[in-house]
Amino acid sequence: MSREKISINDIDAIVFDCDGVLTNNCVYLDQNGTESIAFNRSDGLGFDALRALKKPTFILSSEKNPVVTTRAKKLKIEAIQGVENKVEALEKLIAERGFALNRILYIGND
Repeated sequence: MSREKISINDIDAIVFDCDGVLTNNCVYLDQNGTESIAFNRSDGLGFDALRALKKPTFILSSEKNPVVTTRAKKLKIEAIQGVENKVEALEKLIAERGFALNRILYIGND
């Protein structure tokens, strides 16, 4: 079985789902029904490395949560939230930015 090697130079952009990828996939609720999620601080080092490689990086999430916006700002990446159809949102991002679909690295759990 032959495996094609992919170089970072073969990737136009990296797109991350948020829940379950950048979080522990848990939702915490307080007694008032307020949701919160937990991020791993160590992810910041990985995003620093991607920025050094000059790779556009995005969060693409079906949720619309202000904590995701705050985390994205801290990571210095763009968050696209409240997406009903991730395929359509990804196609729109590709068209707007001039990326090629086969050069997108998508990391998700759904």
